[in-house]
Amino acid sequence: MKKQNRLAALLLALLLALPLASCASNDTTNPDEAQNGTTSEAGTAEEAVPEETEEERIKPNIPATADFGGDEIYFLHWYHPSWASTVRTNRDIYAESLTGEAINDVVYNRNMKIETDYNVKIAFENLDLGQIDGAVSKAVASGDDTYDVVYPRLYEAASMYQKDYFLNLFEVPNLDLTQPWWDGNCVESLSMNNRLLAVAGSLNINDKDATAALAFNKGYAESLGLPNIYEIVYEGEWTYDQLISMAEGAAVDTDGNGIMEDTDMWGLLGGNDVMSCFWFGSGELMVTKDENDIFQFTFGSERSITAAERVVSLMNQSWFLNHHKIANTDDAYYTQLFETGHGLFFWMRLDEVTNMRAGDTDFGIIPTPKYEASQDNYYSMVSQHTTGLMSIPLVLTGEKLSNLGIILEAMAAESHYELIPTYIEESLKTKYSRDAESAGMLDIIINNRVFDPMIIYNFGGFADTFQGWGGSNNTQIASTLAKSQKPVQKILDRFIEASLED
Repeated sequence: MKKQNRLAALLLALLLALPLASCASNDTTNPDEAQNGTTSEAGTAEEAVPEETEEERIKPNIPATADFGGDEIYFLHWYHPSWASTVRTNRDIYAESLTGEAINDVVYNRNMKIETDYNVKIAFENLDLGQIDGAVSKAVASGDDTYDVVYPRLYEAASMYQKDYFLNLFEVPNLDLTQPWWDGNCVESLSMNNRLLAVAGSLNINDKDATAALAFNKGYAESLGLPNIYEIVYEGEWTYDQLISMAEGAAVDTDGNGIMEDTDMWGLLGGNDVMSCFWFGSGELMVTKDENDIFQFTFGSERSITAAERVVSLMNQSWFLNHHKIANTDDAYYTQLFETGHGLFFWMRLDEVTNMRAGDTDFGIIPTPKYEASQDNYYSMVSQHTTGLMSIPLVLTGEKLSNLGIILEAMAAESHYELIPTYIEESLKTKYSRDAESAGMLDIIINNRVFDPMIIYNFGGFADTFQGWGGSNNTQIASTLAKSQKPVQKILDRFIEASLED
C-alpha cells in the first residue's frame, strides 16, 4: 500500500501530531471540520491536512538497509486455544502468504520488505498463555537467546516482569521510544525508576483491538429521536449522565411480562469489565508516579471513589444487562444480542468491531463516556485479558541486540504508515458501506489509551477486586478500600524495593 485514502491520511496526521510524553492529547476536534480549517466547539482546528505523501513520513534513525547475514528474528506470542477462530489470535507479526485480506497482506508485505532490506528472517511461534512463563524462564536460566521478542498476555505477565526476565527497553540500542510508532502513553505510564519492560507500538494491532469502547445501534437511536451522539462526543459532553439518560429511555420490556429478559430491548449490554473501563474513562488512575518516577497507589481520592460509586450504580440499573450474572454465557452471548438489535449501547473491546461488521445492525463507535463534561478528555482502558506488550529477554546482548533494535524500529516505523492506517480503514467498513462517521471516534479512542500499572501488575489482587465491585453491587467502596489499602501498599512497596535493587 503506497497510499491511503484522504481520511486515513488525516487520521495518520493526527497521530503524528500527538504529544508523545503526555497522558492524553486533549483534542476532540471533529476531523470533518478540521479538514476544512474550521473550528468545532471542542477546540481550534489546525490548517487543512494535506494528503499524505511518501516524503512526509518520518524516517527512523537507523540504516535504511543492512546485511545481517540471514539472521533469524524470533517472536514468541501468547495464544489462547478457545480464541483460535477469532481476531484475538495474533495477526500483526507474521503472515505466511498473501491472501487478499487487507491486514494479512500488509503484514506480509511489511515483513518481506524488512527481510529484504536487512537480510533477516522473521520467525514466529504461538505458545499457550500458560506455558510462556516456563519457556522464557528456561531460556533465561540457560542463556538461550532463541526468543528475541516475547509477548506474554498481560494478565499473566506481572510475575514475569518481576522475575528479571526482560531488558530495560530504554537501553536497547536503536530503539527510539520517543518516535510516533511507539505509544507514548504506554511508555510514560509503565516506566518506573527509568526502566521500561514492555511497550505498545504501531508494530502491533492486538493492543488496539484490546482497547475499550462503546458501540451504539444507529437505527434504534434514530427511532428514539436521540441527538447526534458523535456531536455530543466532539463537544466534550459525552458523560455518564448522557449515557444513563439515553440507556434508561431505550430499555423496553417488549413482551410486557414485567421481567427484563434477553429478548427485550436493553439500554446497555456488557459485563463486569464495564466497572474498570468506565471508571478509567473518568480519567482517574489507581497507580501513578511520584517525582522520582516511582509507582504510588493513589486510588482513594473523593473523586475516584465517587466515580466508582457512579459506575456501580449504573451497572445495577434494570436497563443494564451484565452477562457475567447469567450462567453459562460468554462475550459472544451479549455480542449476539447487540447484533440482533436488542440493545442501544454495547460495551466492547475494539476487536468486536471486526466480528460485528458482517452483521445487519448498523452501528457507530464512540469512546467510553467521561465522568463529567469538565474532564479534560476521554480515556480508553486497554484490557489485560486480550493483549500482550512487546518485551525483550535479557539474554540478548551485543551485536545481536543492536541488530534486533534496528529491526524492531524498522518494523514499527513501517507499520505506523501501512498497518495502522489499514487497521483503521478496515475497522470502518460495514457490510453495506463505509462508516466514515466513526473515523474521528477511533482517533480519540486509540490516542487516549490508559495503561495503568495496577491493571498489569494487579498488586494485591486489587485490579480483580475492583472489577468485581460492579457485579456485586458494592455500595461501600470507601470502607472496602480501607480494608484493602494496607495490603496493597505492602505488596507495592516490596515491588518497588526489588526494582530499586536491580
